[in-house]
Amino acid sequence: MEPLIRKIILATDFSDASQDAVRHAAWMARSLKAELKLLHVFEPSGWMVPSPYYFTPGFEQWVDASFEKTRQKGKEALEELAKSLDMQVETIFVEGRTGKEIVRIAAEHNADLLILGTHGYTGWNHLTLGSIAEFVVRHAPCPVLTVKPRNRGDHEEK
Repeated sequence: MEPLIRKIILATDFSDASQDAVRHAAWMARSLKAELKLLHVFEPSGWMVPSPYYFTPGFEQWVDASFEKTRQKGKEALEELAKSLDMQVETIFVEGRTGKEIVRIAAEHNADLLILGTHGYTGWNHLTLGSIAEFVVRHAPCPVLTVKPRNRGDHEEK
């Protein structure tokens, strides 16, 4: 009988919420003797920059340098995570809309399982911050395991 899960993709944002997902993904990959791929999506977003600064001379170069520095830190963090797992993994670093890129990469790599952490936001935080995990669950081409943070009470609206 052929195994159901041969290829696992772990999507990570390096947050505390994703750390439990890392543990689950590594354990599952080892237990199932499955291939593990680590995915990080870099999502540069202009909406975080105050609009008056768009017109300041030299601002565009500053933004480009800042994005490049952040992009490089993301690549380095992904490589460090891969090394820390003490197993063979492939790293995938892409740019774009996080949810859409996770779904695209899962399809492109024929993933049998996607694993990602969820921040566990509810109420107003969920509405304003959105839910990447919810988007991925709805659109992924394969099963998705979402891992809640251990200290769920820290994120719930009171």
